Amino acid sequence: MSSIVNSSAEPSYISRLALTSSPFNADAGLGAFFHGEQIDQRLNLLSHLVRASDKVACVFAKPGVGKSSLLNQFQQSAGDDLRLCCIEGESSLTPASIITQCLHSFGVDESETRQSDNQPVLLQSRLKRLRGLNIKPVLLIDNVDKCSIETIAAVIACLLWADEEGFLLQAVLSASSVMSELESIHGRQQRVDLPKLTEHELPNYLMHRLTAVGYQGELPFTPKVLKQFYRHSLGNPDLLNKLAHQQLLGLTLKSPRSSMPFTMTQLLSLLKWISLGALVISLIVLLIFQDSVNSLFTQSDLNETPEEILLLKDETLATVVIEEDEIVSSEQAERVELTALVSELSLSPSENTLADTQEKDEMEPQLESDISLAIPKPEQEIVSRSIHPQAWILEQNSSHYTFQLMGSWQHSEVTEFINKYALSGDVAEFQSMRNGRIWYALIYGVYPDKQTALQQSKKWPAPLNTLPSWLRRFDSVKKQLKDRE
Repeated sequence: MSSIVNSSAEPSYISRLALTSSPFNADAGLGAFFHGEQIDQRLNLLSHLVRASDKVACVFAKPGVGKSSLLNQFQQSAGDDLRLCCIEGESSLTPASIITQCLHSFGVDESETRQSDNQPVLLQSRLKRLRGLNIKPVLLIDNVDKCSIETIAAVIACLLWADEEGFLLQAVLSASSVMSELESIHGRQQRVDLPKLTEHELPNYLMHRLTAVGYQGELPFTPKVLKQFYRHSLGNPDLLNKLAHQQLLGLTLKSPRSSMPFTMTQLLSLLKWISLGALVISLIVLLIFQDSVNSLFTQSDLNETPEEILLLKDETLATVVIEEDEIVSSEQAERVELTALVSELSLSPSENTLADTQEKDEMEPQLESDISLAIPKPEQEIVSRSIHPQAWILEQNSSHYTFQLMGSWQHSEVTEFINKYALSGDVAEFQSMRNGRIWYALIYGVYPDKQTALQQSKKWPAPLNTLPSWLRRFDSVKKQLKDRE
């Protein structure tokens, strides 16, 4: 998976969440590999195909889904019964370079390689020797679709080597799409599709990435934000990593485009308007020529026999019922979608923006704030302010909520933060252990539930309301205190 676009070397949220590195980069390491139900099934399938069959496993998946991570994990989990030659597919790769890398990976000395006039024959001899030792040689090529046609043909030729005991070389190949060139491996091809993450797996995946870099605590994303993540990414891990990274940086998400093609949307809208226009025109024509129509039906009634009149009375008129559509145009649909998205984003605890003046007038009277805030002017003297000790934290109701404003390895930075924003009231600091060192954190306020906490945070004055904060329950804070003890 590609690295995060426009991400700094060390984002600001790393220190705030006490992380050892960025959790959503592609180079997060093997510890960030997510063992989901579907990905583990594919990993076991690759192991079975290599060890118990002569099939060539071909992993097909779109960019960003995680095929490279799957192959890396397969390489790390391979036992002593497998000997792997791992190659990254690229356009500059040649058939000779593939033979050379296979010779080195399968244990042929470099001096022996230079002395040989026929390296393919030398490689076949080495493959037979490994087979005699009950060791399967496996060629692992990631992004084989990036190789030239000549190189792919050479790889297929190597996979067709065989003796009386069977094929000499196993292989696991990956590509972004199905390749017709690989169908010529005489029935050895075994297609392995790599599905995207499901909506149920999404929170577990994000939590796994965070804990892999030292995170402790609850998932810092609300259920509504997780739904937005899934609508934007559709389960693509690479896109999901970028969205989570941007959310932790405080960046807002844009509304996803409609999955239906634009021309189809226009066609449906046009058909609706044509149907409505035809109905309106029919009603207008009927009203204009109402007298003529009435006279026509009156004259017809005079000429009808009683039997015909009875038949007409028994017949029922066909009635067309047109239901009123709530959304009659693509423009209106976009406005409704944008309005829903804005209402969802306004409830996110990570986006504490200044409330609109009109919104404040329409809101019910807010609860009286239990925290007094004042931003000191530059010329005011900075003094040390009293804060609650850790014992005060242990006395709080575990189900109540508080905001963690910052954390640091230096205690002086916590004091400077308190003085800078003139915090008073229910302010407390606590200590926990991170990577064998003491971590100092600052919490702010006491709220009976999450909704009250979010409403009260909107009343914070600038610039405090623009800083990123972390809504936590007191039981998670107390757990860190117990771990510290």
